[in-house]
Amino acid sequence: MASTALKALTANTGNRKDTWNTPVEFVGDVVKFFGTIDLDPCSNSEGDPNVPANNYYNEKTNGLAHDWYGKVFMNHPYSNSKEWVPYAALQYESGNAEELVLLIKLDVSTKWWQSVAKYPWIAVNKRLKFGEGKGAAPFQSAIVYLGKNLDRFDEVFGKYGFLYVRGVA
Repeated sequence: MASTALKALTANTGNRKDTWNTPVEFVGDVVKFFGTIDLDPCSNSEGDPNVPANNYYNEKTNGLAHDWYGKVFMNHPYSNSKEWVPYAALQYESGNAEELVLLIKLDVSTKWWQSVAKYPWIAVNKRLKFGEGKGAAPFQSAIVYLGKNLDRFDEVFGKYGFLYVRGVA
């Protein structure tokens, strides 16, 4: 990671680390939703991944350098949302990925958020504790769904907060 990005991350979050494991309970809900996760494009490990996906990309194999496929779960390095989030939308919109669940920082004021703003999402109603962090994240999270099974998405992830669907009153 470039030192400028590391300084920005430290200033924004108080942490010098940009890779945090997804909360175990949340991973369980992703498995419950998908049944099988075909791809984790942002895996934390080659040998002992936090997400039980059939296939992985990690920092070395770079998920931004490949097409995605099947049922995808993404919890990306948050210092680079401006690349990861639009790329996830592109993978769905191009027909590469069948459906995606994204765990992202809730920040509707950013350009990268606009790439997924039209998709259903849930504002997580508490601060999540990622990996071995000492406390909860200093920001609110969102769960964004790119797919066609909205009722099932709400059934599984609705416990985290309110479902927002664009154009629905």
